Amino acid sequence: MGTIGGWIFLLLLCAGAYVVSQLPPPERTVTGELSGMATASDGDSLRLDGRRIRLDGIDAPEIGQICERDGAQWDCGADARQRLRAMVSGTTTHCRLHGRDKYGRDLGTCETNGRDIGREMVATGYAVSYGRYRKEEAAAERQNVGLWGGDFTRPQAWRRSNGHADEAPHVVDSWLDAIRLWLSEQLSALFARIGDA
Repeated sequence: MGTIGGWIFLLLLCAGAYVVSQLPPPERTVTGELSGMATASDGDSLRLDGRRIRLDGIDAPEIGQICERDGAQWDCGADARQRLRAMVSGTTTHCRLHGRDKYGRDLGTCETNGRDIGREMVATGYAVSYGRYRKEEAAAERQNVGLWGGDFTRPQAWRRSNGHADEAPHVVDSWLDAIRLWLSEQLSALFARIGDA
């Protein structure tokens, strides 16, 4: 009966994981809003109305980060900044702020021309998911666009290996990540018990 109970538990965990994966990220409390002409600081940060805004839920290559495409090196950090610059240039950007990160930057989701800038950066392969936009990242990877068209190191890993400050993924949907981590740990323990039986 123990093995059957384990399989039922596993089935329930899988069903729960599926349901959780289909839920949208929770909305965060809006702490402020800004609108105006923005400039790109790098591939995941804007300056708007004298404030630096870190785009919530994405991580773009750092300035100076080199990637590889078609056997040649390319400055993917500069290209990410240029992509963001092109998106916000000559248009009004609207940002909803959700607090600050540990470096004192405003965290926010921003739109221009009715498009979510973070979503566009990930969908076009110039940034990776960092707490949001996982479906867009998966689609970009399948289509081999942007970073996915070659070899690259995820920006977080690049920062660690190049002596830059470490930055944890944004807490936009940390409860989802906590549930996924717990499910993963439970599944690993269950498979270990099954393997030992």
